Amino acid sequence: MATFLKVVSGVYLFVVWLVFVGALRTPAPPTIGSDLLFHLGVFLAAVCFSIPAVILFAFGQMVGELRSIRHYSRQQAEHLKAMRAYYEPHRG
Repeated sequence: MATFLKVVSGVYLFVVWLVFVGALRTPAPPTIGSDLLFHLGVFLAAVCFSIPAVILFAFGQMVGELRSIRHYSRQQAEHLKAMRAYYEPHRG
């Protein structure tokens, strides 16, 4: 699931910035007047549309980290159980 979330957020980011580059190549509408204002607005829109993808990527990273933490804690518990079985005297 973590890889899926990272891939989806990466594709979304790629699409957003591809649209940004495409918008930079188009001339500004005559109602805006200045190319600088148009390009600044397009850049701010691209940044705003990128925020959900960054959040999704961070969530995917957390999911992956939690999975590895659970794995290592289980592994550590098994090692501890084996050490106790070896070093503690058997009762019986």
